[in-house]
Amino acid sequence: MTTTRSGYLGNDTIVPRIEAPKERGVMRNVKRLMAAGAAVLALAATAQVRAAADIPAAEATKETIARVRKALAKLPYYGVFDFLAFKIDGGTVTLQGYAHRPALKREAESMVKHAVTADVLNQIEVLPSSSFDDRIRWDTYQRVYTEDIASRYVSGGEMEVRYEVLDMRLFPGMEPYGTYPVHIIVKNRKVLLVGLLDTDLDKTQVFVRARQVPHTTGVEDAVMVRRP
Repeated sequence: MTTTRSGYLGNDTIVPRIEAPKERGVMRNVKRLMAAGAAVLALAATAQVRAAADIPAAEATKETIARVRKALAKLPYYGVFDFLAFKIDGGTVTLQGYAHRPALKREAESMVKHAVTADVLNQIEVLPSSSFDDRIRWDTYQRVYTEDIASRYVSGGEMEVRYEVLDMRLFPGMEPYGTYPVHIIVKNRKVLLVGLLDTDLDKTQVFVRARQVPHTTGVEDAVMVRRP
């Protein structure tokens, strides 16, 4: 409590002046708590809005993936000696993989650009032209695709569906696009087998046969086995 002079009781009269009670501090704390609560509510509302926005974004990505797959399915000369993969990152479609013909790289980019409204980053590797590599390709094909393999694995649409759910070590984080159980990639006499088989026995037989091809400098493994 402090004192002051008051004119009502005379110039020399000392009158006590009562200060504001301690409730002021309480009110300040209440205001702070209310402000903090409002901030928490605002953050929660923002998170809900972002979560709601993520749903149509995810649906849009799925639709883009489906369109890219349909575009690649229209490639007229995509075959067993090629392998492609792609990913969607915002407004960009990235293409990767191997093409044994230079035209396939251009055709894939063109097909995707016509299918989706997005930038296309074309990172497909065109394999070098070589008569040795061509002989190795066909020899490997004839040894791998024996009657027992060819009769149990159907190339085309059924294989495309299998590859859709595959997470390949060769192309991490990407969508593989395959149409054969085993794609045969040959570069400078080295063979890379990429694919998806049903059993470990099938995989073992395929690699035993591939390693019997003459003039190869090695056979690399990028074949996965489906697990139940």
